[in-house]
Amino acid sequence: MMSLIDIFFERIYPLPSYSFLHPATTKERFREGRGHYILALAISALTAALDEDRDPNRTSTWIQTAEQEIWQQLASPSISRLQALVLVIHYRMVTGQFKQAFMLVAIAARSAAAMLLNHERPDMDRISQEVRRRLVWSLKIVDRYFSVGLPEFELCPLETIFLQLPSTEEDFSADQSGELGSYSLHVRLEAVRRDIMKLTRSVALCDQPFPMLVELVRRFDEDLREILSRMPDGAELTAVQIAELLKNPWMPRRVLLHISWHQAHCDLYRLFLRGYPEAAPEVVLDALDPGHAAIAESECLKHSTAIIQTLTNLNQQSTSRHLLEFDMAICAYHASRLLLFISRFGTSKDRPTAEFVISRVDLCLAALRRFFSSSELVKPIIEELQASNRKFHQRKLGVSRPSSPQLSPSRGDSQRKLSMAARTRQRLAIHSLLRQAEFSDGEEDEQAISVHDARLVLPNNPSAGVPPEDHVSYSTQESANAPSPIPMVSTVPNYWDSGMDSSPGSEEMQFPFMPWLGRQGEDAVFDDLLSSGVFNNFNSPYVRPTTN
Repeated sequence: MMSLIDIFFERIYPLPSYSFLHPATTKERFREGRGHYILALAISALTAALDEDRDPNRTSTWIQTAEQEIWQQLASPSISRLQALVLVIHYRMVTGQFKQAFMLVAIAARSAAAMLLNHERPDMDRISQEVRRRLVWSLKIVDRYFSVGLPEFELCPLETIFLQLPSTEEDFSADQSGELGSYSLHVRLEAVRRDIMKLTRSVALCDQPFPMLVELVRRFDEDLREILSRMPDGAELTAVQIAELLKNPWMPRRVLLHISWHQAHCDLYRLFLRGYPEAAPEVVLDALDPGHAAIAESECLKHSTAIIQTLTNLNQQSTSRHLLEFDMAICAYHASRLLLFISRFGTSKDRPTAEFVISRVDLCLAALRRFFSSSELVKPIIEELQASNRKFHQRKLGVSRPSSPQLSPSRGDSQRKLSMAARTRQRLAIHSLLRQAEFSDGEEDEQAISVHDARLVLPNNPSAGVPPEDHVSYSTQESANAPSPIPMVSTVPNYWDSGMDSSPGSEEMQFPFMPWLGRQGEDAVFDDLLSSGVFNNFNSPYVRPTTN
């Protein structure tokens, strides 16, 4: 196992969501036989799982043993057990066991709160304090992968974390250099991006002008400029810089910092992209100076192109496959969909051509396939981008396809019966691990035995082999009125298939992707949208129907 532990600190530890163990102390304890056994199992299992050449049966046994030990000591949380639990969560994520991972994150968050890890402990030594901080910050990153800005799913809200940002690796580990505070800056960007997501969700509910939006965006932009002033590689990460970073053990962290900074700008300025799913409502945009939209389109184009170019440079400069943070794939996904949107619906005369965008998305896909070749986390992203790029290319060539199927009335009725929470669940992004978990709403448990249709069978003739009276049996039938399974589709009418002239006003039909909200259902909206002329005339107002 010691060899796997060494590999963990060499290849996996540089990723921000795994950076909560002290390298020197942890390795020393294991070499001396003083390390916690379940922590060794969790480290080894995760490392082996990320190595495609390892035996999956052995890693599964290790992780099950570690998790069982954690459950047995559930009422007595400790730092080592919590560290092991976070690694178990990562293992469940990378192996596609998203339901287990989602539930375990709640246990981890509760354990951290029980041990007051969200508060500083100045009475402890420097290393112990930093280990506690990093454990919380890494858990916060994992929490974001599931909560995607939805407060009902957020387990580690920033408002309850009263900790300093992580220190540099140079301060944390005496033998480490070249990290230059990128972990701390990444955590700051996580907070900024989270607040931008909250702003996006709040603005989406506006039904009247919101003049403060421009000022809020300006303040976020100032925060991002301040972060840029501290970034070790500046705003542009060139191919030459990446070639140099490949010699640096902190390359994955440094490149992620750069990409996350660009993504924050994309998250911010897409608010002004009229017709984009995350854009502010029409009533808000109509009250703003049109110049803001032009600036926003330029900013989104610049930063999304930079994300894809950085990932492409990394792919072209690398002679081996690197392990990268999941957030890299998320940013690549959003950059690609922004380029696709701007190329088709942008208003600037300098907007990119279809050929350029298709080539950029192809380069992005090539990098994702290489760096995340066997990742269950990134598989939906790759499939979604492949489908979108193919449809975009077909539209360029004038290839037609059958129209999307209409939503059947029965499925529409079932959708309308759903609560707001259920609708929210269906609006998770393609990369949301909560969406990939595909939790049931519990109705099938109720349908298994319907009280209304249960028929009590009483013994009429005990001599005929009927069970005695104290053995009551039930026969059940499926109720004709039982609720149908929840349809993962949008209830918005399909304007293009029906031939209606009305512009699609809902966010579900303006574009197929929802970055933090997600794709709306099974209908192939993108190809219908591209074949329509609904966005050709930007002087036509969009109608945003009120949601029930």
